[in-house]
Amino acid sequence: MRRFAHATVVVAGAPLLALGLGTATAWADTGPTSTDTSATRQTGTRDLAISVAGIPLVKSKSGTSEAFTRGPSIAIAYNNSQAGAMGLGNISIATNNSYSAAAGLLNTAIADNNSDASAGYSGIGNTAIARNGSSAGSYDGSFNTVRATNNSSAQVDIGSFNTVRATDGSTALTGGNASVITARCGGSVLNAQSHKIVTSAPCEAG
Repeated sequence: MRRFAHATVVVAGAPLLALGLGTATAWADTGPTSTDTSATRQTGTRDLAISVAGIPLVKSKSGTSEAFTRGPSIAIAYNNSQAGAMGLGNISIATNNSYSAAAGLLNTAIADNNSDASAGYSGIGNTAIARNGSSAGSYDGSFNTVRATNNSSAQVDIGSFNTVRATDGSTALTGGNASVITARCGGSVLNAQSHKIVTSAPCEAG
C-alpha cells in the first residue's frame, strides 16, 4: 500500500514526498552506482533498517526494508517497509509492509500493518499514526494529531491544532484550524472550517 491520496502536496513546484521522502523509488537509489550512504538496503538474515542523522546504523539483511534520514532525525523500518525522516528532530517508523515519512521540525510518522503515514514538511509538532490498512497524514500546519486504524483514512491537508481520528472503514479530513474531527464505523467527515467538533458514526445512529 502506497496510497497518499491526499498527500500530493506541491511546494515550490515539487511534490512533498518527492523531496527525499517519497516511496522507496523516490528517495533510494537502487542502481549499481549509488553512493548514497544515508539509505540502507541489503539482503541477508534480518529485515530491519535504522538510520540516524544520515548514518545507516542497521542495514536490512533479509528483505526490502529501507530507512533514510537527512539531518538530526530517526527512521526505523522493519519487515518489508520503508521509512524516511528529513529535518530536525523528526521520527519515522514503518513496520510490516508499511511506509512512513516525516519532515520539517519535531514531526512523527508511524505506520504499521500495510499502512502509510506522513507528517510535516512545513509544520512543527505534527503526529500521524496509521495502522491496519490505513492512511494518516498532516501535510501543511503545526501541532496536528492524526490517527487512522482499520482500513481508514485521516488527513489534515492544511491547518493547525487539529485532532483527526478515523476508525473501522471511515474517512476524516479537515482543512481548518483547531477542530476535532472523528469518523467511526464507516463514517465520513470532510471539513473545511475552523473551530468545529464533528463526528460521523453511522453505526451509532438511533
